[in-house]
Amino acid sequence: MIKNSLTNGFLLTAVAALLLASCDVLEMPDRPDGSATDTDTDTDTDTDTDTDTDTDTDTDTDTDTDTDTDTDTDTDVTCTDDAPCIGLGLICNENWGVCVVSSCVGEDDFTPCETVTADPTDRSYDICISEVCRSPGCGTEVCNAPGPHFQLADTNQRLCYNDTLTMACPASGAAYYGQDAQYGWDVTHAATLRFTRDTSVANHPVVVDNVTGLMWQGCARGLTGDTCGTGGATTSTWAVALSDCDSLSWGGYTDWRLPDEYELESIVDLGTVSPSIDTTAFPATPSSWFWSSSSYAANVSYAWSVNFYVGNVPTSDKSNTHYARCVRGGPSPQPARFTRDTSVTSYPVVVDNATGLEWQGCHAGWMGDACTTDDPAVTGDTFTWQNALSQCENLSWAGHSDWRLPNRKELRSLVDNHDSSSPVIDQAAFPATPSSWFWSSSSYADNVSNAWGVYFNNGNVYISAKSTTYYARCVR
Repeated sequence: MIKNSLTNGFLLTAVAALLLASCDVLEMPDRPDGSATDTDTDTDTDTDTDTDTDTDTDTDTDTDTDTDTDTDTDTDVTCTDDAPCIGLGLICNENWGVCVVSSCVGEDDFTPCETVTADPTDRSYDICISEVCRSPGCGTEVCNAPGPHFQLADTNQRLCYNDTLTMACPASGAAYYGQDAQYGWDVTHAATLRFTRDTSVANHPVVVDNVTGLMWQGCARGLTGDTCGTGGATTSTWAVALSDCDSLSWGGYTDWRLPDEYELESIVDLGTVSPSIDTTAFPATPSSWFWSSSSYAANVSYAWSVNFYVGNVPTSDKSNTHYARCVRGGPSPQPARFTRDTSVTSYPVVVDNATGLEWQGCHAGWMGDACTTDDPAVTGDTFTWQNALSQCENLSWAGHSDWRLPNRKELRSLVDNHDSSSPVIDQAAFPATPSSWFWSSSSYADNVSNAWGVYFNNGNVYISAKSTTYYARCVR
């Protein structure tokens, strides 16, 4: 489903894999004790060539016969109608000019497909979701992207904190060891390596995320110029943002879309605020709300967004007006998301086949194949932030001892926004999960006495005082 100008891995991986198989906005929710957690202080003013010279004259006597019967056909075919695709058993996505599947039955999630309806919510970007071809952004939760389809990006939180201030990052075994800044891509890479900004098409810059592989519109909608200094960033309702990205021609590409909630959150920078984004890669970004294509399952008149003032992930009424930034590239088809392994009795683990992470199969303090047995090695099942870090660092589970508390992006990647039932997580993979708050290892950069967490009642991202006690689930 990509225009012939597409050069990233969307077609090459996705199709090959096919053949191989006034603004009333929902605020950040209150804490269970009733005190407000909403920190939104939005200041938006809205205005090989091989040259091998080997002279070896040995005679190869290898008489092996290649019995490979692989009949995969390269489907990187440009089409304007179905004719080039028929022999491949595919059809043409006429808007983007490539061959895609006509039916999602038996296909993996994120397989490019094509559905054409008279419904104005039908977009060029169609993917298989639970074996049905959908247009993300169709207006209901059934069309929400089924999780992340890319390697999770780190948060760019590179400092360590205790409960009140910045501290030298602690050694293993010391208090506060195991926080965000001590794990992940950021530990071994400079921040400057994360994004590549390309201004080769004058006034229409694009940004490649070197971790996720996604390509982003280099300016917020309404701005142009190599440094996004021309024009003004514009806001719109959710439906207009979807339509504008679907019809966008930018940087030599026409296969843009409004990002889903996981894609949009991937560019949040938790090391800074106002705006919470890399301003070298994304200059002139308003410190405000940006739309995602994902509807809020509990109330589909709302959609998920990211507030780039502090980096939280709230929902907003679709009739409100917010900013937008379009994305392209990916995804590749994804097999079944989670594999739950109960081979070590009472200590289940869950492998996330999309991100490669392995999760503790029960939330901390509980054990058993169904997570219904109190873990005698743990006192209680809620923890302060410091104790949640320690609980995961000291955990021995299913023969592994390299567990840690997940960062915010990792933790929220478990949120499933496909229906309104609570908790918003795959309950077969993660049984007995409380519909409540879980700690991440990420501090809140603007007030380090707080840390980020995820509310598994509805998927909201929040901050709370580190002295508060919440649930934890460890990752490795």
